Amino acid sequence: MVDLIGFSSIGIVSLLSVFLGLRYPDISRIVYIALVVRVSFILIGHYIVPLPDSTKDAAGLEDLAWQYGQDGFFNALSLFPGLNSFFYSWIIGLLYSLFGRSILMSQSFSLLFAVGSIFLAWFIAKKIWDERIAIKVTWIVALFPSIILYSILPLREVYCSFFLLVALVGIFYWVRYGGIKYVTLAIFGFIAAAFFHGPLIFGGVIFLFIVLSSSIKNLLKSLMNLRLNFQSFILVTFVVIFLYSIFSNQIYIPKLGYFEEFNLGYLFSESRARMIGNASYSEILSISYSSGTIDIIYKIALRVLYFLFSPFPWDVEKSTHLIGMLDGFLYMFLVYLILSNIKIIWKDPFLRIILIILTFYFIMFAVGVSNFGAGLRHRTKFVIMMVLLVSPFIPSLVFSNKNKLKKNIKFKKLK
Repeated sequence: MVDLIGFSSIGIVSLLSVFLGLRYPDISRIVYIALVVRVSFILIGHYIVPLPDSTKDAAGLEDLAWQYGQDGFFNALSLFPGLNSFFYSWIIGLLYSLFGRSILMSQSFSLLFAVGSIFLAWFIAKKIWDERIAIKVTWIVALFPSIILYSILPLREVYCSFFLLVALVGIFYWVRYGGIKYVTLAIFGFIAAAFFHGPLIFGGVIFLFIVLSSSIKNLLKSLMNLRLNFQSFILVTFVVIFLYSIFSNQIYIPKLGYFEEFNLGYLFSESRARMIGNASYSEILSISYSSGTIDIIYKIALRVLYFLFSPFPWDVEKSTHLIGMLDGFLYMFLVYLILSNIKIIWKDPFLRIILIILTFYFIMFAVGVSNFGAGLRHRTKFVIMMVLLVSPFIPSLVFSNKNKLKKNIKFKKLK
């Protein structure tokens, strides 16, 4: 019976993926291949050999989901946890309360959002660049190893990635056309992502400060011309109210608490407490609030490198660490492309906002993560955003004439 529920769930998601491919034939082959690859790994992990990172946190979240769901739907519904780390387990618990416990079903739910992420990556890339580059982005997202892994495990990464992409859709349309409805869509994406991992809400805070700055500038210009830019006025009001609700301690952020409770000393001590196990960072990366400012800054910079690229060859102690090291090499390549094309990225307002938000996320997660096992998982939330930034420069285009490529991109941007 459990397998029947699981296979039925996989079948429903597969059917929806087929409909998506029929609706968007340009990416149908990619969607189908991505689906087959992911379903294959789901079955391998379920029946043959456990997949990497499928124990510990994944098993714990799934077990908590069953605790939510084992006493029926209405009981599970009454246990709504709000904005905290248990929200994902609660969602799966609702499914369990209706259909029974099935790990395959929980993985199928992740699979659904994985297919949605592939579609959104294609949609956004097509808006930023062109059809050819969008197809390349879709292939990368479909076949990127860590994306495949974390899109089929009962973990939260795929949901975070999906809703961050929803936020990017809102940001893109706000940059191009303005309007409160697009700001609302972006904030919805960040808040939804925060339900699966609380600190992601700060990407929305960064975006709102950008919106506030732009709207104030437009409002002042209109007032100097003796008229009122009503749209900018509404945006300023909306953003100020939302930011006030955060900074006046009306919104609780998991792992960080209310704004007045933010304590760097506590965050640093929590970070040190997580430095355990054979995947732990070196003690040299331990941060203390009593350390000098320079010491804190350079250790955070080193932690950013470790968060993005570790494990390094000298950190490898087990064969499974080799998988993480290869993943780190892919991130090195993406960061290299970002840095070597930073001028192009910075000139485009939408790409500039992505870069600013990503930089903030990297610093924030670098402080909170203290072992490269967790780092590998958490950085997967952001890899699609990184690919969107540098997709024109990823092979085969990277071997083309770089100056010619930059001219073409500039022409497209100004057209």
